[in-house]
Amino acid sequence: MNRVRTLVGTLSTLPLTLAVACQSSEPPSLEGLWQTEGYGLLVEVADSTVGLTEITAVSCMPREDELQRAGVEADGSWQLRRGNDPAGAHLFLESADRARLQPAGTASSIYLRRISRRPDVCDRVQDNTPEAVFDVFWATYAEHYPFFDMKGVDWMAVRDEMRPLLTDSTPPDELFDLLVDAIRPLHDTHTSLSDEESGRREMFMRPDPELADVESVGEALNMLGQRFERAVEIVETRYIQGNLRSFCNGHLRYGELPGDIAYIWLDQEGGYTNQPGFAAQLGTMEAALDTIFTAAEDARGVILDVRKNFGGSDILSLAMASRLATSRYVAYAKVARLDPQDPQIFTEPQERVVPTTTRPGFRGPVVELIGRYTISAGETLTQALLGREPHITRIGEHTQGVFSDVQGRSLPNGWSFGLPNELFLTEDGRSFDGTGIPPDIEVPVFRPADLEAGLDPALEAALAHIGAPEG
Repeated sequence: MNRVRTLVGTLSTLPLTLAVACQSSEPPSLEGLWQTEGYGLLVEVADSTVGLTEITAVSCMPREDELQRAGVEADGSWQLRRGNDPAGAHLFLESADRARLQPAGTASSIYLRRISRRPDVCDRVQDNTPEAVFDVFWATYAEHYPFFDMKGVDWMAVRDEMRPLLTDSTPPDELFDLLVDAIRPLHDTHTSLSDEESGRREMFMRPDPELADVESVGEALNMLGQRFERAVEIVETRYIQGNLRSFCNGHLRYGELPGDIAYIWLDQEGGYTNQPGFAAQLGTMEAALDTIFTAAEDARGVILDVRKNFGGSDILSLAMASRLATSRYVAYAKVARLDPQDPQIFTEPQERVVPTTTRPGFRGPVVELIGRYTISAGETLTQALLGREPHITRIGEHTQGVFSDVQGRSLPNGWSFGLPNELFLTEDGRSFDGTGIPPDIEVPVFRPADLEAGLDPALEAALAHIGAPEG
């Protein structure tokens, strides 16, 4: 996908603390009805609560968890609480008829326009038959999923084939299997289906020839977990001088390689502390990076290893990228699918930059190790490093090819599912969805034979590229 068409007026990049655009003595109120541009949400702001309702052409389903106002900033924006997170989101008033919702930890805003009444679909009673469940599931993907053409899936044909198989008496397990079969051909790691009551959860990923005989993603993840543990063991016992130091609940590790080369392992962007709230996650990471990059101050080069990185917050990815930045540059621009009928129409791009920082960092040679298990925020980190000068050499395999935030949705019977609806674009309008970001130097990663032999060819290639002495 090389180019996307955009709708709605041009928007400049907006800082998170933007003041209310209308500065009259009686500013308009945030309270009222709003509809998101893309994302399929009706937003109802009243008193100190923000209610969200999921909208499709066939459904209007209120979410149970309202956002609660936790405070009001000097600019009139609302700080919103979601669960235990005191800063779950911010709601900003741009003008009398335009607002902006910024969920914590995300790299873009959701724009809202004021409406006078709820959509007509909300006047209907929501059915909870197997056919109705299928219709909501199908319509949500039809209106928001951007990649059917890329994946070679005719979504209308899926409906024509599968919906006639359903009746009012279709058992839940058969309905679940049918919905799974509908999206399985997408091979999209950001798609999922969950039934909390039965404990069933189905996830997907790009086909992996080494896991061809594995029957479920859960089984695959268990097998991969053993491989990843073995990979870290090999790095620590064969290559690292001393031990790997552990930070952020073990998700961030640091060690020193021969030739004064610093090694950083980052396996996800989140889960860094048990304290509630995104601010605690970011603070924990920043403190760890201060320690790591102070230790790496005199290193000849840095190897950043994200070959196993299952993602998390894009803001945490940008925090890592900023420690390597030599100047301010554009990381990427985010767009979301806008038109329910046309998958080629997107919202106006929202740029995110990699900022420089005065905190400890590294400005010299860097090699990034990537692979097919570099996923989601691990990939947005990789994309955020593309514009860094001097160039960061990527060694390994193509990344997984999923970048969007996951759009969480619900079904009339209580099941939940997720899907992507966004693209992360380069400055020339390209996205890496589906294909993943390619390496500069291709080297297989985590091959069973290498793990069994106690070898890490990709790490050895990185050391050779930087010019570390053989040892």
